[in-house]
Amino acid sequence: MTRIGLALYTVRDDAARDLEGTLRAVAGIGYEGVELHRLDGHDPVRVRAWLDEAGLAVSSRHASLEAIETQLPGLAAEAHALGWRRLVLAWLDPSGLEDPSWPSRLARAGEAAAGHGLELGYHNHDAEVRTGFLDRLPPELFAEVDLGWAWWAGADPVEVLDRLPGRVPLVHVKDFRDRGRDPGSFAPVGDGVIDYARVAPAAVAAGVDWLLVEQDHCAGPALEAAARSFAALTRMAGTT
Repeated sequence: MTRIGLALYTVRDDAARDLEGTLRAVAGIGYEGVELHRLDGHDPVRVRAWLDEAGLAVSSRHASLEAIETQLPGLAAEAHALGWRRLVLAWLDPSGLEDPSWPSRLARAGEAAAGHGLELGYHNHDAEVRTGFLDRLPPELFAEVDLGWAWWAGADPVEVLDRLPGRVPLVHVKDFRDRGRDPGSFAPVGDGVIDYARVAPAAVAAGVDWLLVEQDHCAGPALEAAARSFAALTRMAGTT
């Protein structure tokens, strides 16, 4: 059963000011879970209590490659406290994607994560789609396909999903008004130009566990943008 969650990066400023209140607000919109990228200095046990009170699950957690390679015991302890198992490499410098050492390095990271009871995944931006890097991920990693960045790279997000059968438990649902690099290009899901009425059902049909809304920059209040995205995505994905 596919669920709809929110990447907390979308509401990062709200969360930095008041994580507990932000989690309540996210749950109030109707989201079933969240993807973490930091805890804003809070103890994981306290965050777990806030999540439980709000009725939110944790789909996954983003981290840097440095953190994955040097802080796995701490991340595993956090995962145990918060109830997540999917750890996602958030970003690699696109200038180095052709480095032939990356596949083996990522494979080692995936094996190390598995040794701590975690599943390691990779979140793409546009460069990984343009260069084919996403298609060359080692089997030790799953793919968290960012459907918006795939579109921005000029690809059909549905075709990207089709090339990775059984390897995409999570997707980011991101919309754009155009392919400009201006932060104003980002839009709530349904307010942009990506055909999510076609793409979202395809992601559900592909068997993804979580559709994770993410908006990198919001013109107004981020929680309002998240609410607009939730209403549109719920309708288009047919999850109601």
